[in-house]
Amino acid sequence: MMDDLLQEMIDPAPVHHDAPRRRRLWTTVAIVGLAAIGATTLTTSAIFTDNDAASASISTGTVDLALGQPTTFAFDSVNLAPGDSTYAPIEVRSDGSLALRYSISYSASVTPSGIAGPTLAPAPTVGDLRDVLELSVFEVADAAGCSATTIGTATAVALHPDVATNSWPTLTAPLVGSSTQGDQPGDRELEVDTPSEWLCFKVDLPLLLADNSYQATGATLDLTFNAEQVVNNP
Repeated sequence: MMDDLLQEMIDPAPVHHDAPRRRRLWTTVAIVGLAAIGATTLTTSAIFTDNDAASASISTGTVDLALGQPTTFAFDSVNLAPGDSTYAPIEVRSDGSLALRYSISYSASVTPSGIAGPTLAPAPTVGDLRDVLELSVFEVADAAGCSATTIGTATAVALHPDVATNSWPTLTAPLVGSSTQGDQPGDRELEVDTPSEWLCFKVDLPLLLADNSYQATGATLDLTFNAEQVVNNP
């Protein structure tokens, strides 16, 4: 025994420094392995699930102003004498799904009358018919209400304050209401449940203003209707 002790003192056994490191390595391997097993279990196990979905459509409304057909906008006389009046009905209709308000603008141009003038001596200066004609607008029940015998019971439509009595403009100008966006004085509305109305345009050739210079003259009246939505448009 003494000999063994002496031998061990002379030649001691090497210290095993790698033992703790090997233990840590095996512990890490074990932890990673268990984690991998757990992850595999979670991803492959059977579970209850449920799904649902919903959808909804959105659509926009329309503002669609139309002038009635088959009635043609035309005055009932092209052979006026001083003191005469002529009438033209028109239906203003909303074909869209939204209530609308509208205004009317007008302009006029000189056009041939299609009638040969007389030979006068001395020959008068040819007059501009737009300078003497008078225009007014009425609200009527239907086309039949736009005549000399029925217009007396019709409701007059207020014209724009700038409309001159005897001066039809060359350039487009407001006649009823205003084309400026929003609710303007004189604008007219068509509701969805009352989608149309009839207007009657009356033109007078005044007796005291129409002298020989206006014989065989002509003019064309042009109307522009501008519509816009009512909702969200104060």
